[in-house]
Amino acid sequence: MKNIIFIFLATFISLISYSQDFNGFALYNAQGDNTTYLIDENQNIAHTWTMSTECNYTVQLKDNGNLVRGTKNNVQTGGTNNQLNGAADAGRVQEIDPNGNVVMDFFYSSSSFLSHHDLTLIGDNILITAWEVKSSTEVNDAGGSATSDKWPTHFVEIANDGNGGGQIVWEWHIWDHMIQDTDSSKPNYGVISDNPQLIDINMINSAGGGPGGGGGDWFHVNGVDYNEDLDQISFSSRFASEIYIIDHSTTTAEAASHSGGNSGMGGDILYRWGNPNNYGISGTQVIPNAVHDVRWITNDGRPNGGFLQVFNNSGVSNNQSAVDGIETPNRSK
Repeated sequence: MKNIIFIFLATFISLISYSQDFNGFALYNAQGDNTTYLIDENQNIAHTWTMSTECNYTVQLKDNGNLVRGTKNNVQTGGTNNQLNGAADAGRVQEIDPNGNVVMDFFYSSSSFLSHHDLTLIGDNILITAWEVKSSTEVNDAGGSATSDKWPTHFVEIANDGNGGGQIVWEWHIWDHMIQDTDSSKPNYGVISDNPQLIDINMINSAGGGPGGGGGDWFHVNGVDYNEDLDQISFSSRFASEIYIIDHSTTTAEAASHSGGNSGMGGDILYRWGNPNNYGISGTQVIPNAVHDVRWITNDGRPNGGFLQVFNNSGVSNNQSAVDGIETPNRSK
């Protein structure tokens, strides 16, 4: 296989006692609150956006000063509210100018998919994290074992359509990159330890919480980030106790395959770290549970620039969290 870099051993540093002032601003919105705050280094409020719907989980600021926010789809005009629900459910993403005018309003909610948790910017576009519903029959026919629906992760990239809404310009689905070793008569059969670029459909046996019944929030992907230098996407999975990197340079068709893009690997996993047992390799599970918010540290001269960082709920102990930095084999410039 070409250009595979799935090495689970990486330089690991703890950043729990380190902080530095970069003379910047901070943007935040408490989950479930309607107001987003932009504050300066002295915690003075520089700007606020107060909207009619609650923020579900995350906010971002574009270079032009516009706010991007995920929000719950509970007041859709001319349509229906969320038919699915779960942790940090959204169903809607908005772009709002500094005066509070909504310049883009995009709904991603139906009986078979729903946006949730995190989002990130790809240039002027917005990448959202979403669930898609797979029935127990679909899961079992693919070599899995399920008694109820499972909701695997996918990502959708949205561009402003120029008419106040959005249009999907790129997608990636974890369902397209599964492997199983339980039944040779079913799809995606193979030796898992020889294919760490794929996701074992049976690797998470006791996912908790949320949608679909019986732990339908299969992977609980709760963080996503984009690296422009590498044209790659990273994401974190709480229930897999892993972080991943995939190629964004693909077309949507290539992202559903195992070839194409800068990596030559299509939408397969380029890098994964945290739990080698997930792909049949012996080794220490480095992320014990509840990893969140993976992102690249900007490589602009600050310490550990180009590393990935995560919020690790059990980074020190079961009751002490940490912010951890990981040096991956292929760092941004």
